[in-house]
Amino acid sequence: MVTVDPNYTIIVDTREQQPWTFKHHSIANRKLDAGDYSMEGFEDIFAIERKKSISEIANNIVESRFVNALERLGQCKYSFLLLEFDMDKVLSYPIGSSLPKRLWEKSRITPTFLLKNILDWNIKYGINVMFCGSASNAETIAEYIFRRVFYLEHNLKTKKEN
Repeated sequence: MVTVDPNYTIIVDTREQQPWTFKHHSIANRKLDAGDYSMEGFEDIFAIERKKSISEIANNIVESRFVNALERLGQCKYSFLLLEFDMDKVLSYPIGSSLPKRLWEKSRITPTFLLKNILDWNIKYGINVMFCGSASNAETIAEYIFRRVFYLEHNLKTKKEN
């Protein structure tokens, strides 16, 4: 069995303001067409989009710019949306969000609306949506995803060469 050296460079989009650190990998900052993170040489087929909070999702969900970003993400062979919170934040929205309490009754963003859209991102665009619970969990899961995509693509390349 051939072992693969998982020394790859992680690409962080230049617009990512507080990027994950990925201590065990080289990092390069470049503009990505899809997502916040990818791997060097895999930018056209692999992307991870990161959302830090339910408030960020609620703010983005009605923006055409976000829909365009999801469409680009969905064009990747491997696309992931890692959410740094749990499903309970969706189901209890706007509780725990940054939306002022005085606006809760007026908000058109409801738990049902949020859940419908999150499901659509998977169904309509083929994006793997993962509730990670925290930033550290999301970063750890991202590292596993990088490694898995790297190995899958390496094995596909090896099979084509043989």
